[in-house]
Amino acid sequence: MGGKKTQPEEIEKRNESQGVPQGATTHPLLQAMKTILALIDFSDVSAKILDHAEEHAKAFGGDVVLIHVVPPEPLVVDFEPPAVPPDVFKTRQKELFVMRDTLIEHGVQATAQLYGGLLLETVLDQIASLDPDVIIMGSHGHGALYHLIVGSVTEGVIKHASRPVLVIPSVPVPKTHLVKAAVKKARRGAMGEAIGVLGGMPLPP
Repeated sequence: MGGKKTQPEEIEKRNESQGVPQGATTHPLLQAMKTILALIDFSDVSAKILDHAEEHAKAFGGDVVLIHVVPPEPLVVDFEPPAVPPDVFKTRQKELFVMRDTLIEHGVQATAQLYGGLLLETVLDQIASLDPDVIIMGSHGHGALYHLIVGSVTEGVIKHASRPVLVIPSVPVPKTHLVKAAVKKARRGAMGEAIGVLGGMPLPP
């Protein structure tokens, strides 16, 4: 009798079509993490963000999207809107692409996107556009005055994003293999160029 398939049968058929081994974990949350958004701010916590992004991608078969936002220069006394420093943008783009390539070499499908603009607004726009399954970002221990003037990107993302957010605390840790590889490659590629210290301003928490 050709009755309606039971839920286990439907799940088994779907897993087979997706190449999931028989008996593997089939919780919907685990299967859903196909787009992993990692917000990179080039602070000390970026090493841990990259590691977590790689771990999630390998565990759930997802793709990683690396995003960095270069904020405009601070506006002091001027009626023109502040502009994004072009030299900073170029440097950050190079560093972000090296991180992307390092993930790819580790067997992870990864892309890198760099934007210039206001931090929280730009980040939220990209989250809405990408609709990732999970967002990985860092948190930094700034004081009350900093939060009053700059605001908190981490708090803003948690408040407005409709997707799960994994917040990595800012705790001093040794540079991991991903960041070491990225720095090494960037230095090799910077021969003949005076790149200096990473420019720009990290994403505030």
